[in-house]
Amino acid sequence: MRLRRENPSRGKRSAQVLLLIFLLVLAFNFVSAQSQPRPRVALLEVQGYISTAIAEWIVQFLSTSNFYDAVIITINTFGGLGDPTLTIVDAIMSSPTPVIVFVYPSGAQALSAGTYILMAADLAVMAPYTIIGSAQPVVNGVPSEDPKLINFLVEKMRTMARVHGRNETQAARFVTHNDNLGPDAALNRGVIDLVANDVGDLLEKAHGRVVKRLGGEATLYLRGAVVERVSKDVRSEVLHFLSDPILSTLLTSLGFLILIVGLTNPGIGTELVGGILILLGLVGQGFSVNLVGLGIIILGSVLILYEIYTGGTLIALPFGIGLMVLGSILLIRSPPGVIYIAQTWLEEAMTSVILVGTFAGAFAGFIIYKVARVTRRKTLQMALEEYGRAAEDIASGSVGYVVIGGEYRKAIAVEEVKKGDEVTVVGKRNGLLLVRPGRPSKD
Repeated sequence: MRLRRENPSRGKRSAQVLLLIFLLVLAFNFVSAQSQPRPRVALLEVQGYISTAIAEWIVQFLSTSNFYDAVIITINTFGGLGDPTLTIVDAIMSSPTPVIVFVYPSGAQALSAGTYILMAADLAVMAPYTIIGSAQPVVNGVPSEDPKLINFLVEKMRTMARVHGRNETQAARFVTHNDNLGPDAALNRGVIDLVANDVGDLLEKAHGRVVKRLGGEATLYLRGAVVERVSKDVRSEVLHFLSDPILSTLLTSLGFLILIVGLTNPGIGTELVGGILILLGLVGQGFSVNLVGLGIIILGSVLILYEIYTGGTLIALPFGIGLMVLGSILLIRSPPGVIYIAQTWLEEAMTSVILVGTFAGAFAGFIIYKVARVTRRKTLQMALEEYGRAAEDIASGSVGYVVIGGEYRKAIAVEEVKKGDEVTVVGKRNGLLLVRPGRPSKD
């Protein structure tokens, strides 16, 4: 019997072929992984008071968030207004994209309004050393015991917990007992889903998780996601700044004081300043942005008309333009009634308003500079004994308008003059002409 000997070169070639196939498979998998688009995650950062501006910003973004695989809202707040909080809650519950609410950074808190927003999340996450709870409503500065309000909020908490598969009893206790929980206790009691150190850690731990949403279950694929930070626009920043409860109270109180001073001493413009401060304070306290924006535009228009009518100091003109721009910024994003306009158009409109306002302000400043320079030069060059006529009745010692050299000028009457009377320049005082009736003598 003859034994068959294996060819060593044949075995070596087989090993090389297998190695080549293995490398080709690895290369194919790598290319496939690289060709697949990475997940996109939007990041919204909520800091401080929960205001109408914050609610508007979140609602507007979530309504068009279907281009993302998930939305992360980091939150650090002691609470805020009731209506904006419920608006945010409803927007999160009905969002077309899964929403992750993350109490972040470490040491932060999501108390009161923040806890309601956290319970609405499809995935509720806390960073180490953070706190949630104290969700009993406060009315007129006092914790409310009104059964209608308490029962509504308790059921709201229970419903959100039920939708997301969380502990309904503990969710209700945030309202009825003002419970406060850290991340470990909240996780053990089933009111949050994860504890994460930062956004990157959150994405890794959330990858592959199935979340329960109002419309059913959804699986999160977030590993290696591209995180895109979403910033507030100019209007939201202005409204959020005004919404600080301390600032809005100071603006309103100071506005009333200045208004009283202005009404007791009319003619110096303080009543206008007081009115503007009151309007801005009311915006911060949740008053209708539409009405306030319209009011500010009207005030700006009045200032511009005053400047045109009087032809006076030119100080009112830039203030009027500034007020009209501010009012337009407040009004353009929330006009009365329902609108069906693309978000891009609104952003472009906002930019246009700011650019036009800036140009108008710069132009007004240029005009002020030129007019002031020409006026100063002409005043200095105005020769004594020039004459003209009175444009209005001017009592002795009072200021009025006269026409000298074809131009309207402010002047102080040394003696009483009547409209149309000829007047002669006899001197200057504090930049104003001194005039008396009659033509200069030819002696």
